[in-house]
Amino acid sequence: MREFRFFIRCVPPKTTQQSNARIMKRKDGSQFVGKMKDSKGEKVKQSLLSLFKPHRPETPLQGPIQFLVVYTYPWRTSEPKKNRVNGYRLHDKRPDYDNMLKIPQDALSTLNFWNDDSVISDGRLIKAWGDEPGIGVYIIELGDTLPLELYFFDDLK
Repeated sequence: MREFRFFIRCVPPKTTQQSNARIMKRKDGSQFVGKMKDSKGEKVKQSLLSLFKPHRPETPLQGPIQFLVVYTYPWRTSEPKKNRVNGYRLHDKRPDYDNMLKIPQDALSTLNFWNDDSVISDGRLIKAWGDEPGIGVYIIELGDTLPLELYFFDDLK
């Protein structure tokens, strides 16, 4: 069982995979949803590729994999001091977490952290405001073990 953990100090992007999609027109005038090669989403993916590259494993991880990304944004200037006591506060504003997960996942796939996205059995994203802005990535090869959170399901049987 291998485990990779790294933290990159930066201001995490708020751009999501959906920003790649645009309504485009064919020569005959019909419309379709396509991807722009110079979109904000593609630029974010390229920057994540360069940030993640030094951390990639020598050989791709084998599934099943637990995958967690933690985006910590800098405090908002309007954030009251009482909310800063813990050093972080969970982020409950846009962008939507499910749209945010796709770009780092694709970047890690491109860098051969794993052979295919399908090996991810447990994927999640946490977003917060905090004292130390950055992107934390945690990847664990699960092998035959269940993620700890699933053990409580035994009580429901």
